[in-house]
Amino acid sequence: MARINLLPWRQEERARRNKEFLTLVVAVTLFALLAAFASWSYFNNELDEQRNANVLIEQENARLDKALIEIDSLEQRREDIISRMQVIQDLQGRRPVPVRLWDDLAKAIPPALYLNNLKREGDILTLTGLADNPNVVSSLIRNLDSSKWMGNSAVSNIQQNISAYTPAPALNEPVTTDGQPRPVYPEDSYVQFVVTTKVQSETAVAVDADGSTGLGGEL
Repeated sequence: MARINLLPWRQEERARRNKEFLTLVVAVTLFALLAAFASWSYFNNELDEQRNANVLIEQENARLDKALIEIDSLEQRREDIISRMQVIQDLQGRRPVPVRLWDDLAKAIPPALYLNNLKREGDILTLTGLADNPNVVSSLIRNLDSSKWMGNSAVSNIQQNISAYTPAPALNEPVTTDGQPRPVYPEDSYVQFVVTTKVQSETAVAVDADGSTGLGGEL
């Protein structure tokens, strides 16, 4: 005799399939959540590492900036020391210059000439004085140029028929400011001159007769 199943098998099959579907959905959801959490953890870890690397880079940059500032300071100190050494060497090289310069200057002044003003600006000497005549001034120029410490001398101004003291009246009736006669001086007929000469930037090495060597170098 055939057996007939009267149970609601369709509903049971539908329930079983729904249960399997729900199980699959739950499993997929859990898997997706786990994958999302793993991805978030990975990228968050990468982000933290990058932030730490950025912090290290910033700290290293700050250290390098400080080192660069110290290097600049050391270079500035080095330049200052070199400048001071150069000044000291320059002063040592210039020590004998004034003595020899003034000695040659005194020797260069010819008779019938005297100075009333001497000024130095850099390497330029300006001499102002009185001379008996223009030829004496020419002799002064030659004497200055013959010195190894001076050169390129030139007359910048010369005036004739001047008085060395006060505006002189007629020579036959000289008087002073208080109305009293004063003697007539030879300087009343001197010429006034202004001569410029340049201190030589380089000096030749002088060898004395006994074999000693004079000082040379930049002035």
